[in-house]
This record gives sequence, structure tokens and C-alpha cells, in this order.
Amino acid sequence: MAKKHKVVYNACYGGFSLSKAAIEMLAEMGVEEAKAEFNKTGLWESYRIYDLPRHDKRLVKVVEKLGEKAGGAFADLKIAKINGNKYRIDEYDGAESVIEPEDQEWVEIK
Repeated sequence: MAKKHKVVYNACYGGFSLSKAAIEMLAEMGVEEAKAEFNKTGLWESYRIYDLPRHDKRLVKVVEKLGEKAGGAFADLKIAKINGNKYRIDEYDGAESVIEPEDQEWVEIK
């Protein structure tokens, strides 16, 4: 039986980003805040971390704890539970989905 993992993704249009509270919590857990890029657009603010995998246990824990307050200005962060150790994030206009190998249709040459 394959091991299950949790993966964070953005479930709405706008793009993956984190709130200040999420960044602060990650910093307390040892994630270097220096890798966070701050973006302020008008009254909205959000953070992005490019070097942190979406399956990082610390990121998952922050999203589980903060819930809807974990996402940045235009993000709705959710957690997908996957079977196995392979995934990719499919993105369209900022809305993401988590794709596992068995979700792919392959053309087989016979």
C-alpha cells in the first residue's frame, strides 16, 4: 500500500500566496523568512516562498492550523491527500489542482 501524503494548493483564481501570519508561523518553525517575497498591491499583501515544496510538513501544518487565514490576498489554500510519492501541480490563471500519475491518460504505442 502506498504511503499517503498531503500537498498544499491554491483552489481559486489569483495564485498561490501566503498571509503574513503564515509566513511568521513558518519562520518560527525554522523556514527562512528571507526566502519570502513580499508583494503589496493597494491594500492587499501576500507572500510567496519559492523554495518550499508544497508537500513540506511545516507548510501543511500551517495551512491546517490557520485554515482560510493561511492564504494571501487572492489565495484559497487547500490540502490534497495523495497516494504515493509523485504529484504535480496543474495551474490555470492561478487556480491549481494536484495531479497524480494515475490521473494522467497516456497514449500507448503498440
